[in-house]
Amino acid sequence: MNLNHYILNTIAFKDQLDEGVSQADLVSKAKNSGFNFVEIRNEFLDGSTAELEKIKQAADSVAIGVYYSVNDPLIKKGQVNPDIDRYISEMKALGSSHLKMNVGNVDNISSTFADDLKAKISANGEFEFNVENNQTLEESELENIVAFFKLVDKSKLPIGFCFDTANWYWTESEPNTAAEQLASVTKYLHLKNKSGTGNSKSATSLDKGEIDIKSLISKFNVNEYGFEYAAPSAEIEHDLNEIMALN
Repeated sequence: MNLNHYILNTIAFKDQLDEGVSQADLVSKAKNSGFNFVEIRNEFLDGSTAELEKIKQAADSVAIGVYYSVNDPLIKKGQVNPDIDRYISEMKALGSSHLKMNVGNVDNISSTFADDLKAKISANGEFEFNVENNQTLEESELENIVAFFKLVDKSKLPIGFCFDTANWYWTESEPNTAAEQLASVTKYLHLKNKSGTGNSKSATSLDKGEIDIKSLISKFNVNEYGFEYAAPSAEIEHDLNEIMALN
């Protein structure tokens, strides 16, 4: 049995998403490309319960697992994001037990934040909860994320880190430096490469950018590999085979 999770984020089909195609119609494409999980993005949902149910049915019909990616910070104005209950409910409606949010800014964090978050998590049964570094300096500067995980450790919060391999370049850091400080808390890798500099930076497939992805991956002990970039199916399938060969 394959214990590794190979996850295709639906941003792989960005052109179709931009045209209004429902993610329910993309689930089988992830399966056909060789992935055993698909990651649904909340910003491309229409907000209806019906769509969540349709996605779950589509995933069940092709026997693929579901991750749920929420493009919203866990920490909002120093408090637990008030929408977290809804996001957990949406995760469950998708038939998923994997939720990912952005970190948010730890400055002026409430003294009750950890206890409030523990209560939210414990009230909803077992699920995997990760936070990710996005491309926003305020939320994902390396020092900010390190400070957050010091709080996680001190408070014994059941939260892991989703390490995005390329986003560091948008937040004045770089992945190898970040890996040195965050590998121990990383549960999940979001894989993409980066090309260009300044305002011309862009995410690329794994073989086309400047990051030595295989060397970077070797710094982590994980079994969750998410592929998060738009590219032709052939490129994504090639990258998947390259990463699977490492394991």
